[in-house]
Amino acid sequence: MIIFVMSLLTKDMHKQDVEKFLEGKGDFIRIDHLDRYLKLMPPVEMRKFAYIKLAEIYIAKEMYSSAAEAFKNAALNSVTFREKQENFLNEAKAYISSLKFEESDKALKRAFDEANPKEKDALYFEFIKYFKIEIEKMEKQGKPGHLLKLYEKFLRLKIEEPQKEEIKEKLLKTYEKLGKLKEYKLLKESGKI
Repeated sequence: MIIFVMSLLTKDMHKQDVEKFLEGKGDFIRIDHLDRYLKLMPPVEMRKFAYIKLAEIYIAKEMYSSAAEAFKNAALNSVTFREKQENFLNEAKAYISSLKFEESDKALKRAFDEANPKEKDALYFEFIKYFKIEIEKMEKQGKPGHLLKLYEKFLRLKIEEPQKEEIKEKLLKTYEKLGKLKEYKLLKESGKI
């Protein structure tokens, strides 16, 4: 009789041990193991590591809301202000990708709460930069419904006038393409949505 003993993650494992254990396993199996591992309440540094690993898997699977939650938990388990800022910003970015802008704004605010004025400027710059990347990605994928939401939100952000005008033109074209004539007319006449 052959008995299979399935080894599991234990709370005493180090990063290399966890990496080695997860190696070669499918994404959903890794998610399951990491979730079980987190329930063991490993040390804070390892919890942060596990949440970041989960976030990476979720991002790769385009499960952006789940990734955002994992980044938030990583931030809550971070010790330094810099790590907290970075993980809250990553949470905000993941929410942008899932078109959940209210949650994204809340996550950005949490990042700002951990920052001084100079760091806030850098965080906001990174936030805007990611927004542009997401817009470009959706333009290439030809998803006008997603683009519409991204354009509308982007116009409400604090951005320079040339960027606003460029996005406004793209938004007008998208309204026209989707047959949203009322919104098109409002934006054309008032310059606001």
